[in-house]
Parts: sequence; C-alpha cells; structure tokens
Amino acid sequence: MNVLKALLKQLFGTKYERVIKSLITCLILYLAVSTAGISIEIAPSVLFLTAMAFSADIMWQALHSPGNADRMSGLFMLPFANRRMTFSFVLAFAGYTLLTQTFPVLALFFAVREWSVLQTAVALLCACNGCFMAAAWYTMANEASFTVLWCVGMLLSIFFVQKVMVFTLIVFASLCLSFLRLLMADAYVFYRPASAKHLIRHTKGTGSILLYLLRYLMTNKHYLMNTVGLCVVGGILPMISEQFEGLNVMPLGFAILCLNTPICTLLSCDPDLEQAVRVLPGQAGRFCTRYCFFIFSVNMAVSSVYLAVWQIRRGGVGGIEIMTAVLIALQSAMLAVLLEWFHPVRNWKIESDLWHHPRKYVVPFIMLLMAGFIGMYPVGIWVLLCIVIAEVLYWRS
Repeated sequence: MNVLKALLKQLFGTKYERVIKSLITCLILYLAVSTAGISIEIAPSVLFLTAMAFSADIMWQALHSPGNADRMSGLFMLPFANRRMTFSFVLAFAGYTLLTQTFPVLALFFAVREWSVLQTAVALLCACNGCFMAAAWYTMANEASFTVLWCVGMLLSIFFVQKVMVFTLIVFASLCLSFLRLLMADAYVFYRPASAKHLIRHTKGTGSILLYLLRYLMTNKHYLMNTVGLCVVGGILPMISEQFEGLNVMPLGFAILCLNTPICTLLSCDPDLEQAVRVLPGQAGRFCTRYCFFIFSVNMAVSSVYLAVWQIRRGGVGGIEIMTAVLIALQSAMLAVLLEWFHPVRNWKIESDLWHHPRKYVVPFIMLLMAGFIGMYPVGIWVLLCIVIAEVLYWRS
C-alpha cells in the first residue's frame, strides 16, 4: 500500500487533486452534451471496442513513458516484494488511465445514447481489461505470437459474440489471464533506465539538429505509429469526401492531417532540451527554424499520400491543390512551433497527458477555419499565401 500510495501521489498530486479535476471534467462533458439534446445511434460493440482499445492504448503509452525511470529508481533501491511492486505499479497506472483519459471518453458515449446498466458495467469491465491486457503484454516482449492471438481473439469476440453475458464471461476470462500473467512477471520488467536521447546538446550545425529530430522520431514508436495512422487516414479521406459532391472539401483534409500531436510537443516533452535551447545564444532562431522544417516535412509526407489517393480515386489534382497542401502544411508547422516556443505545456505527469492536452486542438482548429475559408472562397488560397509570406519575413527578421 505504501508503494501504491507513493505512485498515486506522483500521478495525481500530493492530495489527489487531479482525481477531482478529472471527475469534474467528466461531469461537465456529460451535462454539456446531454443537455444539448445530441443523440447518436451507437452499437454496443463500438462502445466496448472503444473502452477496451482506448484504455489499452493509453495504458501502453503510460508504461512506456520515459518519466517512469525516475519514478521507479527510488522505489527499487528499497527492499520490496515482487508481486506487490508489480501490482502497485499496474494499479496506479490503470487508475490514472481510467480516471484521466478513459472516463471522459465514456462520458461522451453515455451522454449521446442511453445504455442499460449491464452495458454500462460491461463497458467499464472492458476498460479495466484493456489496462490489464496492456500491462500483461508489456511483460510479454518475447511472446509476440501469443499477444497477437490474444488481441485478435478479443476483437473477434467484440464483433461476433452477440450475447452480452457470454461476452462478459470472455472479458472476465481475459482479465483473469492478465492477472495470472502479472503474477508471474518480474517487477524489474517495468523499470527501464532513461535512454540517452538528448543528442543535440553537444552538437553543432544545421545537420545535427535535423538529425536529432529525425532520430527522435525514429526511436519513438508512438510518434511513428501516429504518423503512419495519419497516412492511413489520408488514404481514406478521399473516399469519404465523395459524399460531398459539389463542395471543395480537399483543403479540410489537409487541415485534418496536420493533427500530429507528438511531433509538435518535442520541447514540452523534453524540459532538459528546452532549457539547453533557451540558454544557448542564437539557438532560438536556429532550432525553431529547423524544427518548423521538420514538422513541415512530416505534414507534407502525410499530405502527399492524401493527394496521391485523391488523384487515383477522383483526379483533378493540379498546381493549386499542391500549393494549398504546401501552404497549409507550412502554416500549421509555423503555428505549432510558435505555440510550443511561447506556451510549452508544463506540469504533465506522463507523455500521454502531453499528447492529449487541450492545447493540441488550437492549431488544428485554426487550420480548419482557414481550410474552410479556402474551400468556400477560392481567393482564400492567395490570402493564406500572403499570410505565410508575411510570417516567413517576420521569422527571418
């Protein structure tokens, strides 16, 4: 209990104040959406899948957070019981995942549709199962085939098991399997010393900064998965846009594909790097310029997939469309860097907090407004061009 309490205080605050904030957030979301009269038909399988998959994803991110090395180093210096340490760590992060990330999402689901007591209970059970499955998978690094079969089995049961009670028994069996796997796990599997990732501090030159950013992207699987996921979205959007014949919705796709949160928070997620960049003279312009080019390159890579699929599916991609993609990607990159430089996110506990911070919606919201203006008024592209040129001149000065 002492270990669990120590971890919970690190995640929720010394007086667990973040628990109250999260519950208030859930209540506000529920009341705001339910009183608005929004009603959506949602299949129970979608609710169960969201609760399980979302919780598993957030739990996986939490377990891989670099800050865990600092949290665990002090605990492992003291005598401990293996199973108590394991379950204290898992329970602390599971509680953190459910209260701060999963419950707000479930609050939205519960607000837009009426669910039975049984369906609500099963959704909560799925969320808990997702957390414990992620923790069990984390300890099974050398058992990838079994992990894949487990994951596929749960997905098939969600979509093909019609009776809720039978599905509940399957989820409960999965939860028991996770529990048994964690009983056999070594607590040291959760302790991973911090990697030497601050390669930029003792390097010089343009190439080293870009090389650091590229290495940072390549060595963080979550960043890569987010970018790959956006590429998949870019391939699907042209097919969805076929429903809006007569409307120029292509610019909206470019704005949506700029929602790549992890690469836009590199300074926030690495306070040591931020301190080094701010202290050294002349680093602000040099680093921010290269950082902007880096985000722009990633945005353009995703937008290129979108353009290619659009051309194959619908055709009509010309110079104006390519220029729109370039300008939206560049404008998004500049705004993201300026926001990260002047208003970095502070006081976050794990990287998942950083990636799901409300600040991430500021730049995409601005870009959606710009894209909507361009779609409605063709002259908007030239207005955006003038804005980008003015920002580039100001940036260089």
